[in-house]
Amino acid sequence: MKQKWDFINVYGAAHEENKLEFLTELARVCSGITIPYMLGSDFNIIRYASEKNKDSGVHRHAGLFNSIISTLDLLDIHMIGEKFTWSNNHSDPTLEILDRVLVNKD
Repeated sequence: MKQKWDFINVYGAAHEENKLEFLTELARVCSGITIPYMLGSDFNIIRYASEKNKDSGVHRHAGLFNSIISTLDLLDIHMIGEKFTWSNNHSDPTLEILDRVLVNKD
């Protein structure tokens, strides 16, 4: 029997004032899924300082994002190719990893 699974396309809040609402909704939706699933696309939040080319620390919601990933027992799939997925396109660009694929262990 073929097992059913789901792919959820994500576009995280780009504006600071909406990030907490986005993360709350992400946790709520994912905690209710009972089949294997993948989340992917642009989360608009870095998880670690190493996901940015400039030493300006992590996003203030990185801890909550990491906690959601841990609580939901999600795996962050390593992407190959370019190290960063976003640039502000300035002459001295800020580069970040904002796009990712997360999967549950099911």
